[in-house]
Amino acid sequence: MKKIALSLVIIVFLSIFAGCLEIDNNGSNTLKPKLLDSDKDGIPDKDDAFPYDPAASKDTDNDGYPDCWNEGKNQSDSTTNLTLDAFPYDPAASKDSDRDGYPDCWNKNKSQSDSTTIPPLELDEFPNDPKAHKDTDHDGVADYYDINDLVNLSLDITIEKFKVTGWVDILWRAQVYFIITINGKEVKKFNNNGRHWKTWVNVEQTVDVTFHYDISDNTTKKYTDIEIAMYDYDFLGKDDIIDISSQKGKKTVSLSFDNVKNTISYNPVSSGRQGVLWYNISYPEKQNPQEKVFHRTYHWSFHNKNWSFSLDIPAKLYDAYKNKKDYSYKGSRMPQRYGKQAMASFVTDDDEIVKTVADKLQSIAKDNGFDTVTTINFILRFVQWSIPYADDDKTEGCTEYWRYPVETLVDKQGDCEDSAVLFASITKTLGFDTALFLYT
Repeated sequence: MKKIALSLVIIVFLSIFAGCLEIDNNGSNTLKPKLLDSDKDGIPDKDDAFPYDPAASKDTDNDGYPDCWNEGKNQSDSTTNLTLDAFPYDPAASKDSDRDGYPDCWNKNKSQSDSTTIPPLELDEFPNDPKAHKDTDHDGVADYYDINDLVNLSLDITIEKFKVTGWVDILWRAQVYFIITINGKEVKKFNNNGRHWKTWVNVEQTVDVTFHYDISDNTTKKYTDIEIAMYDYDFLGKDDIIDISSQKGKKTVSLSFDNVKNTISYNPVSSGRQGVLWYNISYPEKQNPQEKVFHRTYHWSFHNKNWSFSLDIPAKLYDAYKNKKDYSYKGSRMPQRYGKQAMASFVTDDDEIVKTVADKLQSIAKDNGFDTVTTINFILRFVQWSIPYADDDKTEGCTEYWRYPVETLVDKQGDCEDSAVLFASITKTLGFDTALFLYT
């Protein structure tokens, strides 16, 4: 086996500029470099993220917002109106007014796809309320206060038709109207355009009118109580309730809507001693929560050309791999302690995300006429450039942590075995014979 050794020779040129060197007090010509410190904060300009502002010097995520104030300094000392970074390790956001861990907005030209936090940061829809940050059903009430955060609670009560079946007046006819009561309060009176429905006994009368009722989403009541009453108008005396209830001792239709479950059970035809009512109650269906995904964009260079593609990876898939407890040893994930099959299990060529990545890379290679060897090198360059090297002790807090390919694609970092496993998974998916070698 031939080995090619690359020797990197670094030539350092020392340029002498006036003001950048100092002479010893004794007048000797021993020269010492004087590092430039424009804001005189004790941090040389070359190490100072804010070389012209004495209040701060450190900006880990390079987003223009300082991690902290220099010792003895605060915002009032800032000469450039700096504000501290609420998310010093994430370049996507910096401001969090209510300090609830959710950013008020994205930094300029940034979005959630730029968030390096895992899971990625989510914008705060209520930036001045530390208890609330999200309104899933878009009803204006934060999930924290919303009794049902998956639906904008409301009811549509439709009176379809009715029939008077028993004697309710002097004559064998009735003058009918309806009253709807919710939670003990009268909310709607139905009549025939300001008049009553005049009907003979045992004759069906079509009504087909609907009343919409919006349930307060920040209610503390589990149920919304509904009552539908059918009345006969009496010119000379008190209006009479027409018995349309099948429940003993009741004359009205009484129902309860479950605010928490967004459900109601009812019979659309209610028949009592004096009448029959056909009605319908409808309500919005619960929204399925939007699946959380990690949006990742990968950039790399190959054959003097820049390449990129984006990918959405389901958070639940990432979590499934992240939570695998297989091959754990003293807080680390070390399949090499368990043999060849354990290590091979990290090559997930049957994973849908890995297949998607493989298909994207193969498609680009075909479109550009790459032969087999060039395609392999193209994939290798993708892995090398898209997954920067990072030690496990710094990223996972343990001595050894093998990542599954999906973890590596989300984290966009890893060490040698992580890149090797990802590369092996992609190439095996594309039908190439693949082998992993472990050198210890």
